[in-house]
Amino acid sequence: MYPLFNPLTRALYSATELELFELVRYFGRNQAIDVNLITGDFGQEEVEYCSGVLVFRAPRETPRSWMTRLFSAQGPLEKILARIDAPVYLAAGWGRPVVETARFCRRHRRAFLYRVTHQRECDGSFIQGNGREGKQFRWLLHHADALVCQTEEQKQLLKHTENVDALVIPSAVPKEPSRDEFREEVLWIGEAVEWRQPELFFRLALTLPNWTFTLLINPRDPAYFENLISKTRDIPNLGVENSVPYHEWPNYLRRAKLLVNTSRYEGFPFAFTLAFAHGIPVVSLNLDPDGILEKHQVGLCAQGSEVRLAQGVQDLLTYDRQWRRMSENARHYAQKHQNLEDIAQAYRRLFELLQVANKHTGRR
Repeated sequence: MYPLFNPLTRALYSATELELFELVRYFGRNQAIDVNLITGDFGQEEVEYCSGVLVFRAPRETPRSWMTRLFSAQGPLEKILARIDAPVYLAAGWGRPVVETARFCRRHRRAFLYRVTHQRECDGSFIQGNGREGKQFRWLLHHADALVCQTEEQKQLLKHTENVDALVIPSAVPKEPSRDEFREEVLWIGEAVEWRQPELFFRLALTLPNWTFTLLINPRDPAYFENLISKTRDIPNLGVENSVPYHEWPNYLRRAKLLVNTSRYEGFPFAFTLAFAHGIPVVSLNLDPDGILEKHQVGLCAQGSEVRLAQGVQDLLTYDRQWRRMSENARHYAQKHQNLEDIAQAYRRLFELLQVANKHTGRR
């Protein structure tokens, strides 16, 4: 998350980090709550103060022998966690540091909150398909003091697959003022990974040659990314924007008329949250989390059909009245369901409940 605070540091970040960045930055502006953040090592100072947040540099991961783990009281990450000395720790995005944080909280009687960000974390596929890591993740789900997910569907899946309860708190971004700007681009946002299927966006651009398409992409998998770029050279109406810093994304969102999603599966895409805040309808190949696209008329879902995807995009680009209605609906949905102030207050109430519960159980 550090490059989001310091754009001069160029590095990749995921939608999970963007989602947490907006929340952390919001709390950083609130003097009533102290916010500490542990980020990766990008050559920054050991501790920096960014946007009201104390940002700690995590040590680079190095293998530790069993002898070292046995006789060392604390690992490098645990030392930072102890130094921060918070009553509540929040993590999202599966990885070894998350497990270490959860175990630290168990040992030191602190509240641990985990936020689910992907469908595979809920439907059992990650647990069943990842051996030891899957078992560790199952342990995490059952030992977190609270679980937060993005959608009602994720909540139900967690209950069905692992019999654990979760609280639904949507993602959120700051409110965007309504602008009467000229929009003509079809936008795709995401990482260069195979399951997001950006090639289908290329085919869509070829199908609709009279419209401008823009791929806002981060090269998560360099080899896959290079292969992708080689396929774009013969598509004149497709532009590729590689590794654009997050603070520059609004420049593209303000020009976008539609957001297209081609992923096979996700949780609630953070790009949807950004699109709704900017009044951009979404046309999705497969995803319609909790049925909101159809229910709230903020976009269309093609139910896996590329033909229906192309038709939906063509209709919304062609029929201005239909687009304006969905654009207004999208902005209204963002203000009602993804208002950053409301979402932050939901988290704050949860933090307070966890602290009260910890006092009753002898935790700090």
